Amino acid sequence: MKGVIMAGGKGTRLRPLTCNMPKPMVPMLHRPVMEYGIELLKKFGITDIAVTVHYLPDTIKNYFGDGSDFGVNLHYFVETSPLGTAGSIKNAEDFLDERFMVISGDALTDFNLEKGIRFHEEKNSLATIFMKQVESPLEYGVIMTNQEGKIIRFLEKPSWNEVFSDTVNTGIYVLEPEIFSYIEKDVPFDFSKDLFPLLMKENRNLFGYQAEGYWSDIGNLQQYRQSHYDMLNGLVDLPIPGREQEPGVWVGENVTIEDDVTIEGPVSIADGSVIRKGAHVGKLSVVGKNSVLSAGSSLKKTVLWNDVFVGDQCELRGATIANGTKIEKDASVFEHAVVGNHCTIGKKATLKPDVKIWPEKEIFDEALVHTSIVWGKKATKSLFGSRGVSGIANVEITPDYIARLASAYGAVLPYGSKILIASDSHDFSVMIKQSFIQGLHSSGIHTLDISPTVAPVVRFSIEDEILQGGVYVRFSNFTGEKELMIEFYDSKGLPIHSDLERKIENAYWQEDYRRASFDRIGKGAVQPNKHENYITALLNEIQVERIQKAKFRVVVNYNHQPYLNFIPNLYNRLNCEILTAPYQTQAEEMASFVKVTNANIGVLIGESGETLRLITETGEVLDEETMLALYVFTSFLHGKQKEMAVPVYGSSALDSIAERLNGKLIRTKANPRSIMEVGDGVLNYQYDAQYAFVHILEVMAIEQITLSELVKLLPDVHMLREYVACPKDKKGRVMRKLMEDIRDNNVELLDGIKVFHPEGGWTLILPDVEQPVFTVYSQNKNPETAKKSARQYIEKIQLYQQV
Repeated sequence: MKGVIMAGGKGTRLRPLTCNMPKPMVPMLHRPVMEYGIELLKKFGITDIAVTVHYLPDTIKNYFGDGSDFGVNLHYFVETSPLGTAGSIKNAEDFLDERFMVISGDALTDFNLEKGIRFHEEKNSLATIFMKQVESPLEYGVIMTNQEGKIIRFLEKPSWNEVFSDTVNTGIYVLEPEIFSYIEKDVPFDFSKDLFPLLMKENRNLFGYQAEGYWSDIGNLQQYRQSHYDMLNGLVDLPIPGREQEPGVWVGENVTIEDDVTIEGPVSIADGSVIRKGAHVGKLSVVGKNSVLSAGSSLKKTVLWNDVFVGDQCELRGATIANGTKIEKDASVFEHAVVGNHCTIGKKATLKPDVKIWPEKEIFDEALVHTSIVWGKKATKSLFGSRGVSGIANVEITPDYIARLASAYGAVLPYGSKILIASDSHDFSVMIKQSFIQGLHSSGIHTLDISPTVAPVVRFSIEDEILQGGVYVRFSNFTGEKELMIEFYDSKGLPIHSDLERKIENAYWQEDYRRASFDRIGKGAVQPNKHENYITALLNEIQVERIQKAKFRVVVNYNHQPYLNFIPNLYNRLNCEILTAPYQTQAEEMASFVKVTNANIGVLIGESGETLRLITETGEVLDEETMLALYVFTSFLHGKQKEMAVPVYGSSALDSIAERLNGKLIRTKANPRSIMEVGDGVLNYQYDAQYAFVHILEVMAIEQITLSELVKLLPDVHMLREYVACPKDKKGRVMRKLMEDIRDNNVELLDGIKVFHPEGGWTLILPDVEQPVFTVYSQNKNPETAKKSARQYIEKIQLYQQV
């Protein structure tokens, strides 16, 4: 049996450690992580090994050579351009003429490969994936198998609302040569995204082997540190270099440890290192080859690579320091800080937590460094949340941060693209928008500024102007903690796809910016009158004269800021009598105001101009479920729309409305892009308050009915909704356990887990994309039955967190 080590990775999320080193060569306890993979294959008798390389291939070749020094035979196959995980091994097809084992050159594991191979043989499998349960499955391929181990569901890099298990693909496979018939030479092809879904579609024997033992994908800096700690704590069945001088203290050859040194195991000190008098090597620390820890200095949970010099009285806490770096006297480096190769940290300098220093940089004496040098903050955290990029104003979202984000966005757009950009009217939003514009211009992207405005106008204008995309900057909470939101849209005015989000993130973390020459920078234009085009488009959709004749009296509550000034203009065009309530008036007070003034309708508009709540003339405040039913009824009543998207948690009664009015409902994931994709454009009931409002007014005018009478035409759409707290690292486990419980039920996995009950009704378990919480929806004709069903799954969620 032969082996393959995939060693083409750049390790962008490990930078600055991998700026000039391929990811498989990153050291784990003084040895490249790939070396442990070679030792593992050799342990189970696999010595003929193909190595696929792409990034800095000579670094790997020069270290391992032909493999003879390591007791194996290595054969290298170079990708000149990235071909994906499966495409890369196609180059080795002639060599891989028998069953073979594939492992990652950048993962650390002690799996028993023989057991997995035996499983593969017993199942007569074409391809077998070694599986492992992890706390957070978002960065992996999530797997579900039947009781025989055959894979029945596979999803690569899901979001939390798509997660159905915490069992993931480890990137370790047993494969038959027959799989090459599915892979075209020199064409990018991936195991997880392409090959495995294809095998499942053709019902081939694709099995998952539940491996026992340790496995860590060294995917980011946090995992890199943790893997060191795990090795030192004995959680990995792999040898630790050196001799165990005392329990938990491994020391290499020619190590000098002077008097009065304190060493607290577990630690590893490599060959040729020097620990001077009075130094302290604390638990879970690693000292690389030929490194020096000077007098009075202290390490705790710190990883030093080779040839690192630490001067007198230095303090290092949870840091990672790459080869050849010099840390001078009295310097301090704190938690999760990372310093690249051949840097100098000056005397009494301080690197604050999470700072990252690019290779060959010099930090001056007494400098206080609280932001990274050519590297972003929080490298292990995704930039994008459920609605773009957000953070606390002038704390997390700052002008310099935004300039880098804009440069990253510009780098993934074609040169010369024109992007619409806008903000609300808050001074801070305007400042951040200006920083974003400058970042785009520097990368050769042109901008059209239509500020101040709202998100629906931004989306409409992108489509109207035929632009390549857009960005909207707004506050998401004016009265509480001042959080700023930056939303990104594509050329159709839709929130950008997750694939583009990842490209922007990669460009950001890699500092892979495009800088246009000074005479080819982007240019900016300003067009502040787009509200008029938007209002015209809305009015073209409705029978304006019918509404004008009705002379509706409207009580409206909205944020009286310049970016929302077009709202009274729209209402005036419809001949509405406008009564304004003070902003932030509670819904109950608004209801009283509507009744007292004999108004026809009360309107509450969200800060971004997207969300709408209505109050009937009788003072009833319509809830979210009723508003959604009202949208469905309004869109289909006069046949203006043939189909409409509703979130998966929408009441089953919505289907009866659609069926009665000859419309078609399409259930989608509960996110803006999925909902907006259905239909002819970005004008949308659920994310455009003005669009929804004018259409509801039109129905009231044509049918000559009040809002309360309109609501009476709707069926009962209420359902039970409850929230269950759950730590993020337990979500995957909970989802897996739930899926195991309901394996034989009628289940829909469009968004979360929707269980249809035999006696009627359903329960939806939906993990929040960002927050540590599940939402449980339950619907049944009998409210008590719905409550009982919901309680059953709430108790399961609470129980499985503890298992």
